Amino acid sequence: MLFWNRLIVILRPPATAICLYALMGCWSPKQAINDKAIEVGQLASSSGDRFDNIDGLASSSAARFDAIGDSEGALEQQEIQAEAQEGLDEQADIGSYASGIRSDLHGVEDSVPWWAMLTGRLLWVVGGLAVLFFLWRSGLLGLIKKVIWGVGLFIPSRSIREAELDIKIMDADSEVTIREGISAKRASDPAYSAAYENAKRKNA
Repeated sequence: MLFWNRLIVILRPPATAICLYALMGCWSPKQAINDKAIEVGQLASSSGDRFDNIDGLASSSAARFDAIGDSEGALEQQEIQAEAQEGLDEQADIGSYASGIRSDLHGVEDSVPWWAMLTGRLLWVVGGLAVLFFLWRSGLLGLIKKVIWGVGLFIPSRSIREAELDIKIMDADSEVTIREGISAKRASDPAYSAAYENAKRKNA
């Protein structure tokens, strides 16, 4: 239980960093600009409807002012109509600009900053090391190696040479002796040579 608690503590920072980087990768500046352009177009359309309503109200009010002989009130309503029409034209221009922005975005691609690329690569390296550490401490790495070696894949060349040499030593018709086999192992494996010397001194 203590091992798993320590393992969780070790793996938590790289796992959190990888998740944050994945979330960063999901955000697209190009898509964000497109979404904002859509919102601007929708607001321009909504504002245009409001200006159109203001123009209609001012027109009906001007008619009533004319009916009661209030020329100043009628002129004010006409001025409101003119301002409303200017607002309508401006909102139409804004909607056209928003559509143009969305069209121009087809020629734009998102770019990844150098620091983001470097961070991503470092996170993949850290994540890979964390996975290898997990496999090693849990014993799964040894099991995977046994399965792969069992089908004859990725066996170290030194182990292949030693196995072939041992087969020859066991063959009664072979000229290779046990002493020659030991000498070959000592020459190819310094660790085995050191262990051999230590065992030899202990048994002397």
